Amino acid sequence: MSPESAMSHYIDALPYRDMIVGIGLDSLETDRPPLLFEDVFQRAREDGFKITCHCDVGAKDSLRHIAQVIDQLGGTGADRIDHGLHAADDPSLLAKVKEKGLGMTICPWGYLCYSGETQILERIRIIHDAGVKITIGSDDPAYMEDIWLNNSLYMLRELCRFTDGDLLALQKYAVDICWASTDVKTEILAELQEYQKQAL
Repeated sequence: MSPESAMSHYIDALPYRDMIVGIGLDSLETDRPPLLFEDVFQRAREDGFKITCHCDVGAKDSLRHIAQVIDQLGGTGADRIDHGLHAADDPSLLAKVKEKGLGMTICPWGYLCYSGETQILERIRIIHDAGVKITIGSDDPAYMEDIWLNNSLYMLRELCRFTDGDLLALQKYAVDICWASTDVKTEILAELQEYQKQAL
């Protein structure tokens, strides 16, 4: 998709803005940095939308893309990073992610199956231990060999030695970095607190 096509799609979606919370960018990133679509992200920011962007694992120039998403996208940086696992490779980038309070959506099974990268689980552990708010997702179970969220969480427990407390923290992060209303977040967090009292 060209930047012009992206803007056209964005404008076509505006009549339905009451059903849209945020605007994101995904698909192949080779020679297509996030800032190629900066006009769309600037417009989305001005129109009051949250913004996010994929920084796929194993993609060319991934660290440069992550830096653009953190600092520049939409004028001041995105509200979230989708994937972005290579931030673990650069302590200064990882520190910026934490400093800005950005959440990261992490889909470990997909990376293991399709990225060709090594040290996937080690990177997840580094990011989590740095105090960055990550949430674990299944991405697209129909595409990811029918692997769902519970499978990915079990993998983190077994292969990354995530504790019950770590897994609970991941669920709280998921609520914190989502773009639901405060009322919805409060209700879900109350359920998690109740679960913590009863089960942990």
